[in-house]
Amino acid sequence: MPKPKRIVTVTGAAGFVGRALVTRLLKEPSLQVRCMLRAGSDREQLQSISDRLTFCEGDITQPDSLVPAMKDSWGVVNLAGYREFWARDREQFYAINQHGAENVFEACLAVGAEKVVQVSTPLAFGVPKNLPFNEESAPGAHPSDYARSKYLGDAAGWAMHRERDLPLTVVHLAAVIGAGDDKSTMEVRRAVEQQLPALVGADTTYTYVYLQDAAEAIARALLSPDTVGRRFLIGDERATTREYFQLIGDIAGVRTPDINIPERWLMPTARVMEWVSRRTGKRPAIPLDVIKTTAAGSLLFSAELSKQSLAMEYTPLREALTEAVADIRATGTR
Repeated sequence: MPKPKRIVTVTGAAGFVGRALVTRLLKEPSLQVRCMLRAGSDREQLQSISDRLTFCEGDITQPDSLVPAMKDSWGVVNLAGYREFWARDREQFYAINQHGAENVFEACLAVGAEKVVQVSTPLAFGVPKNLPFNEESAPGAHPSDYARSKYLGDAAGWAMHRERDLPLTVVHLAAVIGAGDDKSTMEVRRAVEQQLPALVGADTTYTYVYLQDAAEAIARALLSPDTVGRRFLIGDERATTREYFQLIGDIAGVRTPDINIPERWLMPTARVMEWVSRRTGKRPAIPLDVIKTTAAGSLLFSAELSKQSLAMEYTPLREALTEAVADIRATGTR
């Protein structure tokens, strides 16, 4: 008699990283992949991936919906979150990234899940005192609501791990680059369409990770037997903001801006934009939290633990951006 497949429920399955993870998990013959979506969400993209996917309805901000959605799950991957640097109501960050994560963890305990992977960001470490930081570094100040809300969600999970044996692993993904990103956070589309008038924080260095590497890291964290109680920083492709946009320009054959505007010059303008945007509901061209994050300086961390314990090998940033640019060219302007 064949052994029953282990059910893995993925929240945020319809998102940018979610779709890549679902595709990766389908390669595991021992797993049944269940996609959790909010009521009324479009399933078409996920259904086009495979007819072997199953679906359940749930909303991480609605605790009562989660236990039925996660019933019989061997593993849960929490990818649902608010991945942005602006919200008309800043409480949205905390309702989703903090309290939503807490709701997921409670449901995981209720259904007896054996593996729980929380997908987070290196920004949850804030700005640590020493760079590059690693998984054991103490967090520093958080320059954005996104960063702080993710930190608080992770912290709630670690408290449940210590006090209630939540089988938690946290994966901190660097800035994810690849085809299919519908967010404007990484600014690839605006650069390709030559809609960037100037650079901000041109000499600030960030770390990037290819979409498929991100999905692979999450899968390995889920499936490896010795990852419970551990966290992993994922990604090691570094570039300054100037290098990042020059690379996009080189790949796309477009000119990228040479002018760099210091953050201190932009801060007053960003505050005015923020005030206007809160009244109109339209995302500002330069969110204030982006300026604060850039002004906080380079975000450098060590990915050595992921290389050693998860055997991760990372794709060059050029390849990731080449895929992203090709996708933008194929889909046309918005």
